[in-house]
Amino acid sequence: MHLLFIGGISQLILGASQFFAGAFLATDPPPRSLIRAQLACWNAGSICVAIAVPRGLHDLALFGAGLLVIGLLLYGMGFGSMARRALNSAPWAGRWYLMAATFLAPGIAAGVAMANGYAWTHGNLLGAHLALNLGGWFGGAIVGTLHTFYPSLTRTQLRFPRLQPPTFVAWGAGVAGLGLGYGFALPWLAVVGWVVLGIAGVLLMSNVLGAVAAAVTPLSLPARLVGLGQFFLVAGVVVAAASAVDLGPERALVGSTRATVATLLVGGWIGLTVVGSLLHLLALLNRVRDLRRTMPVPHPIRDRAIAAAAAASVSGLAVAHLLGGEASTRVAAALTICIYVGLGLRVVQLATLAAVRARPRL
Repeated sequence: MHLLFIGGISQLILGASQFFAGAFLATDPPPRSLIRAQLACWNAGSICVAIAVPRGLHDLALFGAGLLVIGLLLYGMGFGSMARRALNSAPWAGRWYLMAATFLAPGIAAGVAMANGYAWTHGNLLGAHLALNLGGWFGGAIVGTLHTFYPSLTRTQLRFPRLQPPTFVAWGAGVAGLGLGYGFALPWLAVVGWVVLGIAGVLLMSNVLGAVAAAVTPLSLPARLVGLGQFFLVAGVVVAAASAVDLGPERALVGSTRATVATLLVGGWIGLTVVGSLLHLLALLNRVRDLRRTMPVPHPIRDRAIAAAAAASVSGLAVAHLLGGEASTRVAAALTICIYVGLGLRVVQLATLAAVRARPRL
């Protein structure tokens, strides 16, 4: 899991965020030497952590975490480099990503403490680790990117631009509340964190639905998958918030509720958002490097069917976890795996084309 989330999805965030920021700032990417250093630190750190954590190799885990932190610092330097050479003034081009990186740093520290067996007596270190890494790093990057990326997917404009600042504040406050609430045994703060995070999710959905309503052409499969993922964000946070209010914040991280929330947020929100984004970005990369190629043409009937199957499988798995049905959980899990395998094969196909034809240079 560490290799998937740190080595895989995190590198998508590192690369895509600097690409998007450079486009909005109307400037060149960071220097190649800085990009090489980011990749070297991040890949080496990811491998060290992935090997060290399950085997209890404390020194290697600490070394890997140090490399990841250095990678984050280099990432911040990349944004600074682009900002100094920017032709456009676009404050939102970097705010979300820098906030996400700020949350990841203490999230890494919490992970190292757990891996090294540190006895944290002040609260739930695992809860803080999950909140900072999943909500802060992945969540901050995803929610921030969608304010520009989803209108691009739907060929529209951001429907409610004035909602972005309160979404930013609510998301940051929600993640901070969860991190501090779980980390320092402050149940009321963790509950507030879940509720405020839910408010941020609703604000984001307002812009997602606005883009869908304003679209004049059929939605592509990536647009459908990414949009669907945001419904699972709201659903997951609502389930967690309701459980936290009713039974206490620890309830959202244990038992059947934990499995349900994890399914909605990881299997639904992060999974569909990442897969949909990769389908679009890899197709775009192939198009940019070979102008004779065209972007995939939407097939409304097929695309609706795939999105509906993904929605049904993830929703069914979440409900099965909540109700505790063993047989239904197995069936829903098998269907979800089949959906992701099919989508993953398409991602691999596009990635192979990108590697062979685009020939990216470092």
